[in-house]
Amino acid sequence: MAIARILREQTVGETRWLALGPGDRPAALYLERASNTAALGARLEGRIGKTEPGAGGTFITLAGTMSAFLRTKNGQIRTNPDTLIPSEGTQVTVEVVAEARAGKLARVKLAAPGAGPAVSSADAWRAHLKGGSAAPVEDVPPGDAEVSAAFEDALRPEVTLPGGGQMHIERTRALTAADIDSAGRALKGSAGARALSLNREAAGELSRQMLLRGLGGLVVLDCVSPIAGDGGAKIRAAFAEVWEGLTSRQAKALAPSALGLMEIAADWWITPLAERMLDAAGAPTPETAALEGLRQLEMAAQQARMVRLTLALPQMAHDWLAASRLDAQALLSAKYGARLSIGVHGKAGFELFPTP
Repeated sequence: MAIARILREQTVGETRWLALGPGDRPAALYLERASNTAALGARLEGRIGKTEPGAGGTFITLAGTMSAFLRTKNGQIRTNPDTLIPSEGTQVTVEVVAEARAGKLARVKLAAPGAGPAVSSADAWRAHLKGGSAAPVEDVPPGDAEVSAAFEDALRPEVTLPGGGQMHIERTRALTAADIDSAGRALKGSAGARALSLNREAAGELSRQMLLRGLGGLVVLDCVSPIAGDGGAKIRAAFAEVWEGLTSRQAKALAPSALGLMEIAADWWITPLAERMLDAAGAPTPETAALEGLRQLEMAAQQARMVRLTLALPQMAHDWLAASRLDAQALLSAKYGARLSIGVHGKAGFELFPTP
């Protein structure tokens, strides 16, 4: 069930990655942006900060206002009990092993002395996928339909199950909850057989959705009843089969409880996709709106190679672009010549139109 191939869409300001599994089903997503300075696999310089035994680690002060967290215990590096924590203020090189997420700092480890060059965040992501490092990478044009659909689907709370029915996924501060809805599914066999078929399919799909959405931590699947006999073990096995076939990340799943809840604890590794792209209300962030406009501008520029085009961005997206270190106009000119321009308007979304 390893990754078969990987699609890469490179545009000004971001690179989208889509890993495809058996049957070309989307299996995992990753989003590279220049704004993510503590990306997975990045090697950064910092200084040892205060150790907080209650938090189980030591804070690392990075460049600017950034901080990271190093897991320690009893004065030693937790992953290597023979390594003492350097004294506070000592300059160290660290490597990001889990990106930051809401309320949590990026987690790091001390880089080994004489370690080779750091890998890119995308290569670090691929290394966690079964067959990901060896899978062929295919470059696709801006606005590729397959990549676009995968990212759009991963931002929706509803997931349509292959055999019918839906699963609703919602992330809260403490955990991610997944609920199953059998509406629209063909019902055959006994109640127990129908429930088992639906629960197993949902458990396997949940594995895939966690990789697509970048989810970790505690995840709970509310299974459909009744669950009888060895049904719970079969549901757990369905989750593990898909998970272990697609990733080397650690995850522990328990059979559903007497209340029908299957609990999963999985390692964090990347910032959840929705957190990277959407604000607290679920709307695109100014960064996302600006980069999506640029992505659509590039797609239009490739389709109409002789046409002069203007991208009009909403004010907040234009302000983000102006404040960023991304020289979008120069990058566009280098790729397409001086026929593309960027402006601003007072509308909610971006617009593309031929330049007069």
